[in-house]
Amino acid sequence: MNPIQYPLPPKQLTEKQWWKSIGFLGPGIIIASVSIGNGETVFASRGGAIFGYAILWCFFLGILLKGTQVYASARYMLLSGEHPMQSWVMLPGPRAWFPLGLLFITAICLPFLLASLSLSVGSLISWILDSGGDKDISVRLWSTALIVVAAAFSWRQGYKRLEKTQMFVVALLLVCILIAAIACQPNLASLFKGLLVPTIPAYKEWIHTTYPNIAEKSAWIEIVSYIGIIGGGLPAYIGYFSFLREKQWGVFQKQTIFRNSTQSGFAPFDTSSDNLSRGRTWLKAIKIDVSGSFLAVFIFSAAFMVLGSVILHESHQIPDKLDLLSHQESFLTSLHPSLLVLYRIGIFTAIGGTLFATFDVWTKSVYEGLLPMMKSESPLDSAKLKRGLIAATSIIGIGIIWFGRVWEPLSNPISIVQIPAMLGGTLGCGAWCFGVAWADRRNLPKELQMKPILFFSLLISGTTLLVFGAIGMYFKFFV
Repeated sequence: MNPIQYPLPPKQLTEKQWWKSIGFLGPGIIIASVSIGNGETVFASRGGAIFGYAILWCFFLGILLKGTQVYASARYMLLSGEHPMQSWVMLPGPRAWFPLGLLFITAICLPFLLASLSLSVGSLISWILDSGGDKDISVRLWSTALIVVAAAFSWRQGYKRLEKTQMFVVALLLVCILIAAIACQPNLASLFKGLLVPTIPAYKEWIHTTYPNIAEKSAWIEIVSYIGIIGGGLPAYIGYFSFLREKQWGVFQKQTIFRNSTQSGFAPFDTSSDNLSRGRTWLKAIKIDVSGSFLAVFIFSAAFMVLGSVILHESHQIPDKLDLLSHQESFLTSLHPSLLVLYRIGIFTAIGGTLFATFDVWTKSVYEGLLPMMKSESPLDSAKLKRGLIAATSIIGIGIIWFGRVWEPLSNPISIVQIPAMLGGTLGCGAWCFGVAWADRRNLPKELQMKPILFFSLLISGTTLLVFGAIGMYFKFFV
């Protein structure tokens, strides 16, 4: 087997001026845009509405932990040529037990995420049309129709036709939200205290009175949900690395799929100084992509949280149950009443676009999860996989929507999305961190292994995510 060699990196990556590499923002932004759905628009503003500024540390912590996870994973893939899940086939024990376990967690999360997204958009449509009658039935009917339309649209074509329109409208909405957050003149002392001093705040008295369904549950459930949902989780991250292949960075200029792990070790590397330098230079691409995308997620999460703190918390309004998006219209109408139209169109485009994009992103995730299990070199039929995924997640997702009529834990998008937030956004991500640390030390030559600060940061991230996930699951299901 020939030693692994890296192609010459493009000139933009060799320049000392970092801004010349900004064009390498790509795969991360796609994942960030998908997370906008229930992340920033609902949970960030909900966190500010419930706890005020005191909860900002949760969003920062979630971004920091997951940014470390994704960068370390992308780093491994770019240097080794292998998706991390491919390397985990060689873990001791039954064949592929670890990647299969993560894929199983992902499979559980998908229909819950689909149901939550469609209910969020369905509640938005029902609110805008205000047709009267039973609101609960109206929201669930609209949500079911949305899943059917999204499934039909995605059955034979991709999301690309909507992508540019969504990016423009959502970018305009987010710029306005950022301006509104600055214009509302937040209390900077409280803002920085909430960012730098982690606390588990108690519910205010008005929450016990007006929103007893929130106050009766532990604040830990809210906190772990914020950490789990902000920035995405396993369903998005597994597919992220498929986009890296498509970008043809590093060794992927030569071929798209590598199977370099064996039971006896890993493919040899060319450890000449020139080759090592080329490999390290390619890492600049993922540094730009990961840091830029996660920074964008944090900025807009903070903006929605600030507006939730200043406007909703002060007026004792919380996005809750099937009324998740109506209160936030005041974020923009506080600037000018005419911006109500932009808010409604922008929110519908952001969350609706995310709903229509999910099948494409999830197909990549499931494809990447199944690929290590394939013993032959023949590729999976992604078209058949996508149609099977659409059918299964749509049927189960619609079932969750209507089962919520009779079972309270699935009655609204908040309670539904808490399940994948804890499973795929904390527990699964925590386990993933330890898997990447193992692969780095087993498969990469010492010259290319993570430096101690990144390696231990990854272990700390994994431990923290696992602990928070376990706490959240305990309080949600056992208390």
